[in-house]
Order: sequence, then C-alpha cells, then structure tokens
Amino acid sequence: MKQLFLVGLLAFSTPTYAQERMSSEECLLSVEAVETLLGLPVSGVHAEADDEGWCAVQDLILKTDPRQSVRIDTLRWRAGGIERLLDDGLPPRSIEMVGEGFAVVPQTGDAVMDYLIGLQTSVAESGFGFLVRWDGVQNTLMIEDLYVDIYEGNRIEASARIDNIDLTDSQTIQASVGSMGLSDLLITSDFDGWFETFAAMALGAALLDSDGPSPERQVASLKTQAGEFLAEIPDTVLPDASEQALVEFIHALPQPRGTLRFQLDADPPIGAARMAPLALLGGEPTQQQIIDLGLEGVDLFVTWTPTGD
Repeated sequence: MKQLFLVGLLAFSTPTYAQERMSSEECLLSVEAVETLLGLPVSGVHAEADDEGWCAVQDLILKTDPRQSVRIDTLRWRAGGIERLLDDGLPPRSIEMVGEGFAVVPQTGDAVMDYLIGLQTSVAESGFGFLVRWDGVQNTLMIEDLYVDIYEGNRIEASARIDNIDLTDSQTIQASVGSMGLSDLLITSDFDGWFETFAAMALGAALLDSDGPSPERQVASLKTQAGEFLAEIPDTVLPDASEQALVEFIHALPQPRGTLRFQLDADPPIGAARMAPLALLGGEPTQQQIIDLGLEGVDLFVTWTPTGD
C-alpha cells in the first residue's frame, strides 16, 4: 500500500496554507516528488489544477497488493508550503484532500469474476476527505474534518491532535519521532453494514481458529474476554457509563447498527515514550502492566446509540 502513503506524506497543514491555489506544474511535480521518494512509477497519473486551484486526478488506480487495487473516481488536493516537498523532500505545511467515488478492483485472474466483484464493490456515493495542519510554533499536528462515507448510513468521522512533532527539517523530524504522541482523538461512526462488509473478514481471519469450536462460540468467547478486560480498567480511565457503552457495542458485533462515539485524551501523549517502559519489561506484558503503564493519564469517553434509540 505504498501509494496510499501519498496521503500521509502530504498531510501537514495550517489554515492559511490550506487555501493556497495550486498550479498544474505544482500538481504534477508534487505527484512526481512523492512517487520518487517511494520509488514508484508515475506513468498513467495525470494531475492538473482545476479552476478553483485544486490539483485533480481522474480515475486513479492505487495498487494495494498483487491481488487488488483501489480505484478513486476523482482525487483532489491543495497544499501549502509545497516547495518544502518539491525542493527538499519534506512534508508541506498543509494539505486538504477530497476523494469521490472509490471501489476495490480485484485481480483474481478470472476476468468475469473481477468484473462482477468490481461492480459489487463500486459505490458512487462513497468518498473521503480531510484537512490537516501543522502548527510550527506549538509543534502540533491537527487532523480535522476527516471523514469516510462508505455508503448511505455508514460514515466515519475523526479528528486528532499529535503533540511534540517538529517538521522543520529532516533532522528535527527524526529527533521528534521518540517524543511525538497522540494527545486527543475523537471518532464517530455510523454502523449500518460497513463493519461486516469491510472489517469482519480481516478480523475473523486474524482471531478465529478454523480448527476450533464453531465461529459463533469463538466470537462469544472473544466478547467475554473483551468485557473482562474492560472491567479491569480503572474508573479514572474508563468511567462506568463508557464501559457499559463499550460492552453494549461489543455485544452488538459482528452486526452493529447504531452510532459509536469514542473520545480519548492522553497526558502524556500516546507514543514511543509512553510505550518504552512496556518494551523494556521483556516478554509479553500482563494485562495489569498494560493498564498501569499504557493507560496512565488517559481518559476514555464512549457512547453507543443503537439505531432506533
């Protein structure tokens, strides 16, 4: 999924820079710069500026693995401080990106099956977008207005703040890797089929044993284990109401219908510095060690509203 790193590499912004107009030359050069950094070919990607100063690519195909790609009908972005990327290979200070219409494009080796699966997974109303800005004074990265529309009734929205991140140059970026961390996260998701369509297969393959009990019994056991883990988290981290909301959501799996709202506040931030004590323990940390070391200074707030409530 190297091509998808284009999104991450460009995702650094400030409100002022995010409104800058792009030229067609900058559009082309920005794609070439990113793909050069990743060692990827640029053939078949034609980016040009539209009348509003956005870079635009039509019918973009991103090769995610040998057996499938992702098609995006229209991808638009505008970046500020783009010269940082073009001249020095550094993240620009701003990016605003919008994608419209995406689908999984399979390569099974059977042309008919590929065609039918492509039709099945194509959702014209799907889309995504985000605005990300880097504050060079406070050395924070703000991820705002991130959303994914999968299909009607299935939407994910998120915002986040990453502290102690210095993108001034390659040296400061490298130096801040150990100190940067997630301090705030808010995710809201509407569930009306997207979980079982897009997440259940990957999770099931990782967590369920084909040689074990029936899948239903294994799922029930995993739900019980999750509930037991949540019960061990102190109320100062996960209040009773939030724990109950998470338990109700877990019981609704694998076919949840409703809206989940998850908020995390962490001081100190969640990053390499926080995880270091766990890494130094040697061996796999216990549940209590994860709670004591990994969740110190973390506040979690969760609501789950089933459809119809």
